[in-house]
Amino acid sequence: MDTSTSPAPRATDADHLDADALLFDLDGTLIDSTRATEICWQEWSHRLGLGDHGQHPHGVPARDVVADRVEPARRAEALQLIERLEVAQTEGIAIKDGVAELLAGLPAEKWAIVTSCTAELAAVRLALVGIAAPAVLVTADSVTRGKPDPEGYLAAASALGVDPRRTVVFEDAPAGVQAGNAAGAWTLGIAGTYDAGALAASKIVTTLAGTTVTAGAGGTALRVGFPRG
Repeated sequence: MDTSTSPAPRATDADHLDADALLFDLDGTLIDSTRATEICWQEWSHRLGLGDHGQHPHGVPARDVVADRVEPARRAEALQLIERLEVAQTEGIAIKDGVAELLAGLPAEKWAIVTSCTAELAAVRLALVGIAAPAVLVTADSVTRGKPDPEGYLAAASALGVDPRRTVVFEDAPAGVQAGNAAGAWTLGIAGTYDAGALAASKIVTTLAGTTVTAGAGGTALRVGFPRG
């Protein structure tokens, strides 16, 4: 892997940048599943006698949430329950604005999804919104350390054969932005699931609508354009 190329631009007011690959979070970034997720976790919490679930930490693997809230003897049962609930929840999930158009212009070898979903849940949700799974799909089952650890984004960059410093990470949650930053990527935060102030990203937008991708110089790099304002 050639790491001599300069990393992608860091200016927060840039309206475009060049990168070698795009790495996307799934929930809250490519698809809107926030309400569905909240419904499942509230049901999970009540079934386990834990009361109100409160603010769900979006972007973190379910196993880590379970480990934080449930005593060790019940964790396997609790994890199986939330996995069943989320796979069965097919309402309240939709593709986000601008995503279909953005993905349509991407070569298969230039993008990946890195999600805190299990492989089963990711497959269900991608099918629901009509997004074909990319060749590189890193799920919670693929890593030992979930977001905010950079393992997933580093694995995706490696699988695509690119320097992680030459990637753009698209994220909607603080844990995901932190993971992208730790991987050395240029991070685009999509405000909505969380307020913009919670996202320590290189640049923040409120929607992917109007975001464009074209082949860069020599046809190898990607030029990513962001709408002004």
